[in-house]
Amino acid sequence: MLYEVLLPVVRVALRWYYRSVSTTGLQRIPREGPIFLAVNHPNALVDAMVVGAVAPRRVGFTAKATIFANPIAARFFTRVGVVPLRRAADEAKQGSDAANDPARNAASFDAVAQALAQHAAIVIFPEGKSHDDPRMAPLRTGLARMTVHAAQQFGVQGIRIVPVGLLFERKEQPRSRVLVQVGEPIEVDALLAANVQVSTLTHIVAERLAAVTLNFASAEDAERLHTVGSTLAALLEPVPSLSDEETSLGSTLAVVKRLDRAQQTMREKQNAALERRAVALEARIRAFRAQLEQRALDVHDVTISAEATPGVRFALRELLLATILAPVGLWGRLTHLVPIQLARRLALRNVTSRDEPAMNTLVLGLFLVLGAYVVQTAAVWWLAGPWWALLFLATLVPSASSDLRYGDRMRRARARMRAYFVFRREPELQRGLIGEADAIRREAGDLERAVISA
Repeated sequence: MLYEVLLPVVRVALRWYYRSVSTTGLQRIPREGPIFLAVNHPNALVDAMVVGAVAPRRVGFTAKATIFANPIAARFFTRVGVVPLRRAADEAKQGSDAANDPARNAASFDAVAQALAQHAAIVIFPEGKSHDDPRMAPLRTGLARMTVHAAQQFGVQGIRIVPVGLLFERKEQPRSRVLVQVGEPIEVDALLAANVQVSTLTHIVAERLAAVTLNFASAEDAERLHTVGSTLAALLEPVPSLSDEETSLGSTLAVVKRLDRAQQTMREKQNAALERRAVALEARIRAFRAQLEQRALDVHDVTISAEATPGVRFALRELLLATILAPVGLWGRLTHLVPIQLARRLALRNVTSRDEPAMNTLVLGLFLVLGAYVVQTAAVWWLAGPWWALLFLATLVPSASSDLRYGDRMRRARARMRAYFVFRREPELQRGLIGEADAIRREAGDLERAVISA
């Protein structure tokens, strides 16, 4: 019951913090049967919230046992289906002799196996920790051992391990985007019938999970490939409308992966000529971005029409939308300004890693917003009576959601208007940018083909 109550709250919270949470391959998650969802772990508690929000079925979770230290927290996590796991690192910190004892999680393994026997879906983070590294941490063997334990000791058949990759555009930044990629499930029965060892199963999971995540040798590589990849992805797609995403994270991810593969191929083949072309292309893309940033232009707006008729049509449409949506959004902003701003300020205090701001904001925001709802609704009840109080309460979530969505649209509209007026004044600038964009696209395509054929 508690899970069903919390799920819509979590979905609203994620929709308020992130601009979008999109998915690919969601149909690969079986709607029934025993499954593990093996998920990378870049963003602490938010990772579990995202997976729970998008999964097409109820899921249970595993989590480090230390979060069960508080009796109230332990009761809450138990009621929403969380199974505690005693990590070796935590046991070592506490000076426990169980740090090197695989049997320390015997009861937890049994609980997971019993849940799988009831055809449950269990979310597990096989890296064993949340982190800011540019690549996945080495996978622990816990997932494979739980799988073997459930199959051999409890006779659970038909277990599938589904890799789920989480990609956060800027995980600590409000109104950024999230992509959930679901990979091909691993059919466990056939592997166990072939006497596959725990280490081999762990390696298979790592390969499948790597296929739906981004993994770089260094933070510098990650920043460089993301900058180049996001620019190329934007240049390869048509101009988006204001109601659409700019370039989808899925498209950006695909381009970044192509760049990463090309880079690895060039390193393996040690082709100096191709490497020089790649360096020159990267410099050209960075110079293109720098020119746009110098003029405060968005890469998605380079090819917009600067003619008078489209400009008038754009202005009339946005004015009409503003008369409808701005008052609704203003109401949402006024009723939520204090709790949301307070949550954000408190969340950013004493932050030590990039996976803390979103988690802190969402958890604190949940309590502060709900508290504000109680206080505000009670005040309206006292002043105007129960019916007005119920009407007031019914407006809160929709108006806040409208404010955030309209705010996103207005930011894009302002950027597009700026580009429109710049290009009206300087048509030669737009022609030059369009020509450079075309040249970058051609060179990128030619270079990729050259790398493939080398």
